[in-house]
Amino acid sequence: MNVPRAPHLGRLWQEPGAVATLLLGVLLLGFALTVQFPVVAFGFQSDEATYYSLGHSYAEDWDAQFQRKDLVRVWKEFPSGPQGIFLKRGRQFHLEVEGAPPFVRWVKSPDPRSDRLYYGKSFIYPLCAAPFIVLFGTNGFLVLHALLLTASFAAAYAFLRARASSSAALAFAFVFLFASAAPVYFVWLTPELFNLALVLLGLFFWAYKEVAPPLVPTGTWTDRWARLLRSPWSDVVACVLLGTATFSKPLNVLAAAPVLALALLRRQWARVAVISVAFVGATGGLFVANGLSSGDMNYQGGGPDRATFYGRFPFQTADATFERVGESRATDGLLTEVLFNRDALTTVLPWNVLYFLVGRHTGLVPYFFPGVLAAGLFLVAGRQRREPFQWLVLATLGLASIALLIYMPFTYSGGGGPVGNRYFMGYYALFLFLVPAMITVRAAVAAAAVGGLFTMQLVVNPFYTSFFPATHPKYGLFTRLPIELSLVNDLPVNVTPSRAKQPLAGEPPLLAYFLDDNAYNREGEWFWVRGQARADLILRAPARPHTDGAFTSLALDAVDVEVATGAAASVVRIVSGAERVEVAPGAGSGQTVRVRMPAGFPYKAVPGQPMNRVYTISIAASDGFVPLFDEGVRDSRYLGARIRLVPVYREDRYQPPPRR
Repeated sequence: MNVPRAPHLGRLWQEPGAVATLLLGVLLLGFALTVQFPVVAFGFQSDEATYYSLGHSYAEDWDAQFQRKDLVRVWKEFPSGPQGIFLKRGRQFHLEVEGAPPFVRWVKSPDPRSDRLYYGKSFIYPLCAAPFIVLFGTNGFLVLHALLLTASFAAAYAFLRARASSSAALAFAFVFLFASAAPVYFVWLTPELFNLALVLLGLFFWAYKEVAPPLVPTGTWTDRWARLLRSPWSDVVACVLLGTATFSKPLNVLAAAPVLALALLRRQWARVAVISVAFVGATGGLFVANGLSSGDMNYQGGGPDRATFYGRFPFQTADATFERVGESRATDGLLTEVLFNRDALTTVLPWNVLYFLVGRHTGLVPYFFPGVLAAGLFLVAGRQRREPFQWLVLATLGLASIALLIYMPFTYSGGGGPVGNRYFMGYYALFLFLVPAMITVRAAVAAAAVGGLFTMQLVVNPFYTSFFPATHPKYGLFTRLPIELSLVNDLPVNVTPSRAKQPLAGEPPLLAYFLDDNAYNREGEWFWVRGQARADLILRAPARPHTDGAFTSLALDAVDVEVATGAAASVVRIVSGAERVEVAPGAGSGQTVRVRMPAGFPYKAVPGQPMNRVYTISIAASDGFVPLFDEGVRDSRYLGARIRLVPVYREDRYQPPPRR
């Protein structure tokens, strides 16, 4: 097989990829330094408040403590305050010697100081951003992102260039990063892009030597760099980066699996030992550092000692204490009641696999299509073009995907209105290393054509996309994709309270989520469907409470759909998943029809809460009218049909565990 030779290192700047990397870095840094972030960002998104406060605490106070001055600092740029910030009560600790392994015990006690708290998120991302925050203020986060994205592009190009032409490598490297949802996270003050870059750079240090051409010495500084990339020590660098990514987001732990697996398969026992120590040392060392800082190695644990805050914050007023104004949030245990119920593997997992691949809000195909294409090209490539390390990468992707869906079946994409699957962002980097040898420009064009249909509208306006994540799934090809019923509480629609968990008719009331603008806001138990449009809704059957605190889970046998028309004689089409019904009451009239419902999706995301059945229903109106013109009232909406949904309940077959 004829493999294109890598460029002569002494002529680095004659290489198109090097020039493109320089230009990209300059443009990204220009954006990062000049954009007025507090003005254009609308406010905090998801976990941004925590990382913002911690980054500024490192930069200005040289500590990781949350005190009143940290709270006051937020209002300088964000008058809404640090909405959604995660904080923890600190703990003192000391080590006690024991007679049995491990011979020491970590003993904790409450922090004696009441004027400080700690941050309930990983410190490594804001710590890396802190030097840039010192120099550039809040835009320092974006400067870090610019450097990381530029480095990721350079690594992607170098890996692809070792096996393909410069034009193909340049095209696919660019498309891989920018025809996906990844650039949207450039403007998020959260570690998603940080994690993606760490995993991509870590795997580059490991995999490059597997495809690198013979080294041609040039007598320049680049020789030392080239020798490192081809040496066993590059695996150590890889594992340190991957260990750091694991501390930043423990879900990334499997990204290091192919590095260790390849050494095991080759029986390189010394290398296995060294890279294991490097990975465990990096990951464990950072967790220990977190423990030394706050008294708790797990920044997400602590039970009632970790909470999130909205509206009121600790130290804001004398009575705004941690206990009074916080919502307890800890992630330090296995939710067995959620993970090991009768529907987990038989119903939830199969649907989640479908959602994971092609879901409207989180699917790999709409949000990470270049990676999906890379995997497809690898699978159809000839045997001569697939390397052993690539099979390990593919196996890791499969294992990580299934593990994520099993471990977090009802929140695998991350809460807070994510764009795509933000919890999978680190693993997206693995797809790059599946690209087969001799990839062509045509593949990059195909990736750009399909990926761009979904993601270009997101990338060109990332601030709007980030703050209004429920907008883009309402239009275009997204509406052809399935709705992720397993993520009903984490879908972007929940960012807009008037569109989520809206009570309709029924006793107890049926809950509705309005996923697009084709259904207007609820008016009592009724709502209007827009004329000449289809409205997609999620319906959630509630549980019937009892006086003794118990409950009975309910399911929908059917829904009685009451249709009322105005000046337009709309034909209303209803699709429930079990039945398609058409109603034509005529203008200014009404009609009721019973629509059968399917079995429903079993949703139980929180232990101790009742299991709900979740459904989708679509209602379309064929015609419409504007009351401003047809009825002489001050209503300029384009109305199709007025709808009231009355549930026909039955007791669900699911039986919750007995209360204790």
